[in-house]
Amino acid sequence: MLPLLDEKIRRALEPALNGKTVVVTVGNPLRRDDGVGVYIGEKLAPILPPCFRLIQAGFSPERFIDDILSERPAKVIFIDAASFGGVPGEIRVLTEEEVVSVTLSTHTFPLPVIARIVADETGCEVVFVGIQPEDVSFGEGLSEAVERAASAIVEYLGGLRDA
Repeated sequence: MLPLLDEKIRRALEPALNGKTVVVTVGNPLRRDDGVGVYIGEKLAPILPPCFRLIQAGFSPERFIDDILSERPAKVIFIDAASFGGVPGEIRVLTEEEVVSVTLSTHTFPLPVIARIVADETGCEVVFVGIQPEDVSFGEGLSEAVERAASAIVEYLGGLRDA
């Protein structure tokens, strides 16, 4: 079994050293594991350290571009389900090019387009964290493997409270 949060993933999730870090959770909770970002956002809302700003974008992250820009972030972390061919629940840091072909959420603008707008306007670092789904059929609730991955991310970010 792969470790849920390797060093690369932990680094990707860490807050920026100087400035605000915005975490944008994306997904559709009515498509089972595609709702992993929404699940993470709900769990993080009460525990996310003050060095972060959480934006729960759901299935329309394009509606939140102005909210992201208004934070003048040093770093933006997008968290979404991504079908990259891994084992269910596997977490990966994805490149912009990979995100184009592997994200599942049904949004009007692809995440890389949103990320490019944000990066061009603010000069911030943009990170994509994808979680391999097991089941994206219509319905609610996460598969066990994806819920484990989501919980690992929530626990890690929540544990940065004293950072």
